[in-house]
Amino acid sequence: MSMTLVEFLGVVKGQKRETLALSVLYWHERYGSKPSMTAAKVKSALVQARVAGASKANVPDVLAKAGANVNVTGNTPGGARRWELTATGRAAVRLAHDLPEAEPELEHGVGELEKVATKIANLDAKKFIQEAIQCLSVDALRAAIVFVWVGAIADIKERIWQHGAAYATTAFQKYNPKAQLRTYDDLLKFQESDILNVAQDLGVIDKAQKIVLGQALDLRNQCGHPNKYWPTVAKAKAHIEDIAGILWV
Repeated sequence: MSMTLVEFLGVVKGQKRETLALSVLYWHERYGSKPSMTAAKVKSALVQARVAGASKANVPDVLAKAGANVNVTGNTPGGARRWELTATGRAAVRLAHDLPEAEPELEHGVGELEKVATKIANLDAKKFIQEAIQCLSVDALRAAIVFVWVGAIADIKERIWQHGAAYATTAFQKYNPKAQLRTYDDLLKFQESDILNVAQDLGVIDKAQKIVLGQALDLRNQCGHPNKYWPTVAKAKAHIEDIAGILWV
């Protein structure tokens, strides 16, 4: 799980209110999938995080005087301004919290994967994707690639199982004559390449999608075994986008 807002703000306890307000925006953008917030929501977050003096803070004024660190993205139906961090503001928060310099492409990938996670109905698959988000956020690209794949294959197995044990058994016997499925856990016995074959046969995915997922499986295997291969951020993002585009978007 990600660091709580209370823990995040604890690092900058006692600093000026601008730093605290920017930190709230950063935390909610980064971990709460909220790219913008009203001043009232920022103040509420500070109060809930038990920041001293937060209930009396003039947060609208604090944000209005934050200069290049923030930007107004629009207004709510009630007319309240919605504030977002700029790149300058994110850099200021990372400096205040002594966080490593972020790679914009990586941060974008995390944000996109967080949006994908909200669309996944399969709870097991969602948990793996949430693990992948944590890995991606700390630049653990190999682990992120593996976890996204594990989430994908969990979702595909569930879709196969929805056809029923008898139907699934017949489909797997094309690739393994001795296949016999009685429970969902019996799917663990099969090679993931055969699971993709059966998924295509049952109409869960089509031929083109199976080719893309087969390439994703190859990348997962490269990243899941000891070797000298280290994927780039672009490679990890492409892996995530391919899988998400097929299964969850």
